[in-house]
Amino acid sequence: MSALLDLKPDWARITFVDDQTTADFHYFWLRHNCPCLSGCRHSSTKERLIDATTIPLEIRPLRAVLTTDDSGAPAVAFFWAPIATKDDSGGLVVQDEKEHVSLFQVQWLRDSAYGVNRGHVHELPPHDAALVTIDYAAYVAEYADVNDNSRLGTSGTVLYKAALYDRLSKFGVAVIRNRGHDTEDIILDFIDSKADVIPTHFGRIEHLRTDNTENANNDQLGYTNSAVRLHTDQCYAETVPGFQFLHCIRPADVGGENYFVHAESAANYLKTEVNRRAYELLTTVPVSFDRRQAKFQALHVSPILRLSDEIDPATNERKLAQVRYSYFTQGAQTNVPFSELREWYEAQQVWDKLLYRDDFQIKAGLQAGDVVIYDNLKVLHARNGFTGPRHMAGVYLAAADLWHHLGQAKEATGN
Repeated sequence: MSALLDLKPDWARITFVDDQTTADFHYFWLRHNCPCLSGCRHSSTKERLIDATTIPLEIRPLRAVLTTDDSGAPAVAFFWAPIATKDDSGGLVVQDEKEHVSLFQVQWLRDSAYGVNRGHVHELPPHDAALVTIDYAAYVAEYADVNDNSRLGTSGTVLYKAALYDRLSKFGVAVIRNRGHDTEDIILDFIDSKADVIPTHFGRIEHLRTDNTENANNDQLGYTNSAVRLHTDQCYAETVPGFQFLHCIRPADVGGENYFVHAESAANYLKTEVNRRAYELLTTVPVSFDRRQAKFQALHVSPILRLSDEIDPATNERKLAQVRYSYFTQGAQTNVPFSELREWYEAQQVWDKLLYRDDFQIKAGLQAGDVVIYDNLKVLHARNGFTGPRHMAGVYLAAADLWHHLGQAKEATGN
């Protein structure tokens, strides 16, 4: 029986050519079921020696190849970095080997397959910054206004806004390089002049810097130089602003880079590729998001992942409507029975560990004049800690206003 091999980030897909069946195998399952007689199976009884509790659930092969075994039967070889195993006294020891080889006969894999012909699988969230980046200066260079070559002309403006529409509808985030220094002018990139931004208890425009004097209620992390981990904004509000953009007025001397995760894609990946039970808990267990400041307080209770009533035809399951995730405003969890609380915390940790994988994140260091805009219902954002007088202008927008405005440009292109 011949086979094809496709290594995914968290599992391997093997296609059995004879019957065109596909089967997906977790890497930790493959490592646990290694048939070798060099530490994984007893040399005479062939009983298992390797303990499942010693195998890291995040294990990945160094490489894998299609080959044959000593009998000439088709096989797949997985090569692993050494892992700790238990000795006779229960202590952990790392085997003295450069790499460990697990050689599986293709027929055995076919007979042992458990993830057979899986229907709908989810890919990793977008994590290539180039996919979401637009160079505004390049548009100006090609489509300058006939009366002012420093500004974008009418046709270029339509194309630029259509490009914004495409990136935000597909990826939920767009990074705009060399946009300029006038925040009020930039607002009109996203909404009509008759619309306006969404003011909050901080003010109309937030000036995120350590020496802030413009905004009310600036006793929060955004106005410090501390790192701010992945989150969505205004989780404690009944109605959350649909979009936010950050306009870089001045970058930090050191640090302060932004990074983003398309949380909708991450949640779907969690559901089908990693841990469905964790997904179920995050979509059902209510969380108190409690903003407490010296002169402001607000509370909203909702699951971290809120489902809509709309059914995804590909999976016949409810679609994700909104992500509310904010560790710094998350209140004490009192909505879970004692015996189930650990499971809920474990679900959060599984989710959070996914979000901090490099292959889940879009990283973007902003320079003066750069802008990043993101969907505050579907995209998490964060920044690294920094030194120096970093200054970002933060603006909230209504999703309906943004889609109306950019949608007109998209329609005008005829695409």
